Amino acid sequence: MNTRRWLIQKTDKEKCAVLQRELDLLPVTAKLLYNRELDTPEKARAFLCKESFILHDPFLLKDMDKAVERINYAITNHQRVCIYGDYDVDGVTATTLLYTYLIEKGVNCHYFIPERITEGYGLNTSFISRMQGEVDLVITVDTGITAIEEVDLAKQLGIDMIITDHHSCRTTLPNAVAVVNPHREDSDYPFKQLAGVGVVFKLLCALDGDTQYICDRYAEIVAIGTIADVMPIIDENRCITSIGLKKLENTSYPGLYALMQQSGVIKNDKNCKKIISSTVGYIIAPRLNAAGRISSASRAVELLLSDNQDAADFIAMELCEINKLRQKTEQEIYEQAIAEISTLQSDNKFLVLSSHGWHQGVIGVVASKIAEKYSLPCILFSVSDGIGKGSGRSVKGFSLMDALSACSDLLIEYGGHELAAGLSIEEKNIEEFRRRINEYTEEFLPQTESVLTIDVDCEVDFDEINLQSIEEIQWLEPFGLQNPVPIFVMRNVVISDINSLSGGKHVRLKLRPLFTGTKNQELNGVYFGMSQNNLRFYIDDVCDIAFSVDVNEYMGIQTPQLLIRAVKHSEAESEKREYGDILYEKICDESNHDKLPVSIFPTLTDFRAVFRFLKKEMNTKQRKMSVVSVCKQVCIKEKLELNTCKIRIIFDVLSQESIVKMNYIGKGDIFEMEFLPIVKKVNLDDSKILGTIKRKHYLYTEEEKYEI
Repeated sequence: MNTRRWLIQKTDKEKCAVLQRELDLLPVTAKLLYNRELDTPEKARAFLCKESFILHDPFLLKDMDKAVERINYAITNHQRVCIYGDYDVDGVTATTLLYTYLIEKGVNCHYFIPERITEGYGLNTSFISRMQGEVDLVITVDTGITAIEEVDLAKQLGIDMIITDHHSCRTTLPNAVAVVNPHREDSDYPFKQLAGVGVVFKLLCALDGDTQYICDRYAEIVAIGTIADVMPIIDENRCITSIGLKKLENTSYPGLYALMQQSGVIKNDKNCKKIISSTVGYIIAPRLNAAGRISSASRAVELLLSDNQDAADFIAMELCEINKLRQKTEQEIYEQAIAEISTLQSDNKFLVLSSHGWHQGVIGVVASKIAEKYSLPCILFSVSDGIGKGSGRSVKGFSLMDALSACSDLLIEYGGHELAAGLSIEEKNIEEFRRRINEYTEEFLPQTESVLTIDVDCEVDFDEINLQSIEEIQWLEPFGLQNPVPIFVMRNVVISDINSLSGGKHVRLKLRPLFTGTKNQELNGVYFGMSQNNLRFYIDDVCDIAFSVDVNEYMGIQTPQLLIRAVKHSEAESEKREYGDILYEKICDESNHDKLPVSIFPTLTDFRAVFRFLKKEMNTKQRKMSVVSVCKQVCIKEKLELNTCKIRIIFDVLSQESIVKMNYIGKGDIFEMEFLPIVKKVNLDDSKILGTIKRKHYLYTEEEKYEI
């Protein structure tokens, strides 16, 4: 189970009450605004009225004037232009944006996106050489900030270059006609966190002079790239993303319409639900991204550029199939990576994994999942011909780029953001790199436990989650970095039903309040990525849950739905567990046996019920389970009064009599059990444990034997 600590933010009741009263909000919405430092009615109102935000002057970006002047020269003089993009969604949308605009201006323009596997990330000298005599101007989008050698070569060959990028800058910039990047040290631009497509958006605003037109024309494309690249959804990003998501609901792009139909966002020519940031992040973006990971990113650009619905439908179907292959490949690598982690030293604070068989296109997604699972920075290397090409993901508060810079002498190249980066290394240096980056991480991320948390906005009561409150919560959309999806905690919730989903990949829980008198009688919760076998919670368990909220629509009926992030036993349940464990510790000391009440020892009925359950569940195969889950299930199915103490005694007896082979894992709640061959009935009285207990208490007659 998720063992992370839940950090619940503290709120100022008086300030929240003011927000609630002045803006006519529900209490939960006021708390969310306060937690985002929108603690006055003025700040909160401005945040909620997101489309009224004024976009910054694009000419505040360093070199924007030079870029505009050079592109206008190309337009006026009918020069040949090539757009060089990246293969992720940010690069694909940035390429689409600039290409569409320049084509509409009559420019002789084409685009090029390198193949991830064969050509790798960023500009390369072979491409520059091929462009000699073919183009007059190359404009990079979402890449190029480290391409010093490539830009110098272009200059020698008579090719002008404009760099537009948003990745971290080095000390020396490429010697291009213009380098437009909000992260330049000499830049005074007021907002640094634009995506690559966001930088291109600002370029078009500067070129056209009509920001409103550019926004109306391209907002949904900019929104997709910004959300997909996990940029902070604040300031300009919040403004343009909000507009883009609204436009996406009635998009004029045949390609986006086709993709939303193929992926189930649109059904029967209608949007099945309001399009929010998670629609892009979990449905639209992965399908566009899959092209660059498994196939060719150019197919994603072709989809976005398509003006023919039939052609768009075909490409969208193709991308959905590629995405299925991507998911399968990703899952295989994820399972292999988890197995490799088990072989690493337990004190690793930076997970560095490598394999010759891993598909380079999906290791970044896997690295992200592993960083999330372990709350540790992670890099996966795909090794071929002595070179490891890696993709890394970090955790909040730890700069991946700074860590890579500290080990740069071991790397061939690297680049990226604080939270994500790409790199390459000689295979022989991977082990030393693992050692060095862990040393660095030990110093700058010393308290791993402080990262192993779930940040919770506030506690809510069962009645507070309804369609009205969810609608208000969604006023804070778009969610993303620095405006995260709100996480809530609900205490003392009873699980009334459990069902597997998607062939056992996920579970749906029906939940009810422990205490009567609430208006809501039941809520549905979905726990994605959690199988029923691994859940270790059962019907009638009393739990605390951490969750986000959503609206589920079925047959035209909308109902609140909880998206469960973590579950743990309620305080009362935990106390029961601890009580059973304390009793068991006392029983382990034989001198205590005659001092303890008879009621805490298992009866023959208890033994037989637990034995039947284990025999059915284990089925002679070795399998992991928890002591608590066995106790809970037998209690429910057999209507017995059991605790973990009785269960552990039964396990000890069965093990001592060679009926089972037991192995406790970790702290002892999880166990592995294997049934051993039995040729005849076993008298459990022969076990030392049970024999001692019965003699001390004179419990049973000779005729009442414990036989299995």
